[in-house]
Amino acid sequence: MLCTAAISEITGQLVHRLSGADPQTEQLARLRVLTYLQLAVAQQCDQTAARAASSGAGYPQLGQAAGLTRQGARRRWPGLVTVRVDRAARAVRPSSSTDRSR
Repeated sequence: MLCTAAISEITGQLVHRLSGADPQTEQLARLRVLTYLQLAVAQQCDQTAARAASSGAGYPQLGQAAGLTRQGARRRWPGLVTVRVDRAARAVRPSSSTDRSR
């Protein structure tokens, strides 16, 4: 996987300074770097989702892009997408079976 290889390479480059360290210290340093990368990626995802929503994307599109369901996207980014109500659609009301004006 390209992403996995890239993350491994970046982690290795950031930990390279500890090349003479014992294996435990090196692996703990890798874990720390990976944790920081995970936080940075999460922040980038949140910012990108906000920009997509402000450009008109809804929860179905956000979920699809993030590998989530619509409900999952809504739970991850609550309140990010506002419901747009079309005034013309609101003015049209379906006829009722109890409507006797016909």
